[in-house]
Amino acid sequence: MSDRHQTGQWLVPSDGRRWFFDSGALSLDFGYTGDFGYGIEAWESLRTPADLDAWLTDRFGPPRPASGASDYAGARQLRAAITSSARRVSSGRALEVADVDAINRWAARPAVPPYLAGGTCAPSPASPEQMLASIAHDAIRTFTAPPGRVRECAADDCHLIFLDTSRPGSRRWCSMRRCGGRAKARTHYVRTTQGEHS
Repeated sequence: MSDRHQTGQWLVPSDGRRWFFDSGALSLDFGYTGDFGYGIEAWESLRTPADLDAWLTDRFGPPRPASGASDYAGARQLRAAITSSARRVSSGRALEVADVDAINRWAARPAVPPYLAGGTCAPSPASPEQMLASIAHDAIRTFTAPPGRVRECAADDCHLIFLDTSRPGSRRWCSMRRCGGRAKARTHYVRTTQGEHS
């Protein structure tokens, strides 16, 4: 366990074509376990406490104890605050006070402690509450990133939100293999057809 976790997960849009989306932030990944306000029911992957544990296990290792009803309800509330905040930050709007309070309440709880590998003491398994607190910490880092780093994909027909972690801050697309690739193909097509008619 460390205080930074690999980001990204597989999404299945309405066309059924599964693809890997790296949002750039653990908290945004967590937001995309639901529909992120886009009404895409197929994206909902946290239907039970066991689903929550499966997602947390992928990022932190198995939670101990397993998530109960209160952990699950809290996770859904935290996720709603994160998705609402992401949509507001990406469009340059101020955050809702209720969302800020929800994230801050979770961030005030004990989080998963970092540890240095190579010692003789293994870390204790973290609880679901600690893992959710770590997600809230990440949300605070994400939403306090420099202006313009949390943004929507530049494609007209895509509204996925990501944290641009590139050094120059030049990421434009949710994925180069998806929207970025399509934009390049369109640009190439336009240049080719214009060349044929000139």
